Amino acid sequence: MTSIQQEGAPYPADMAHLDDILAIGQGHKLPDNAEVRSVSPAVNFAANYPGGWGYIIAFTAQDQDIRNYVSNQTGHPGEYISGPNANQNRDGLEDVDLSAISDPWDLGFGGDAMLLLERPLGRGWLIIRGAPR
Repeated sequence: MTSIQQEGAPYPADMAHLDDILAIGQGHKLPDNAEVRSVSPAVNFAANYPGGWGYIIAFTAQDQDIRNYVSNQTGHPGEYISGPNANQNRDGLEDVDLSAISDPWDLGFGGDAMLLLERPLGRGWLIIRGAPR
């Protein structure tokens, strides 16, 4: 396991700091029973935004747990995870390769977080970004 500390980021981007990373800001949680697959830095965001830093938390979870999470954390009705596919050019998704995700769906929430889901549901990414004010 490698650890990457981005300049200005409060913690290294690694599994050992997952609880600390989720405690940054408000509402950074994962779906119930989620299994975290990796924590990585948002290097493309940081390269494009001076002083920016971020984390990409890849996880897996059951369909209903993801739907409940969407309803409870984002205000979007979790029973309707539908709509247009996520776009690689969308702000917040520059650090995830959407070509490796079937039918990607995204939603920004909480001001500094982006949720990216693969449909059918099972894999997801919580993207947390920050920068100096």
